[in-house]
Amino acid sequence: MLAPSPKGGRRWMLSAFGGLVLFGVGGALAMDQLGYALPYRWLFLILLLPASSAMIDSFRLARALGWQNVQPLSRAIAGAVFALIAILMSLRLNTGLILPALIMALGVATVVRAIVGKVI
Repeated sequence: MLAPSPKGGRRWMLSAFGGLVLFGVGGALAMDQLGYALPYRWLFLILLLPASSAMIDSFRLARALGWQNVQPLSRAIAGAVFALIAILMSLRLNTGLILPALIMALGVATVVRAIVGKVI
């Protein structure tokens, strides 16, 4: 979600933390779908944070690199995906285990990307 940081930067930790939060939200949704009573009306607000972060980052990159570059477009698409998932959650549509699994997969992918970006 965030632009690559220079070596030694701490942006990867923020990205990894965001991925862990997404994994937790997905896990809470999965527990709710499996019958555990969890009040999750507020969970969609958590997904608006990475959505807005990705959109702001895409506009910042677009000013620097232009919209023809793939980085601003990919971040805008990621922000739109998170916003759409948050809208689905706020409408309380019955999505079964597909939506929680998608959110958990996005969280794992974010953590892996942050760690790989730090190592490389």
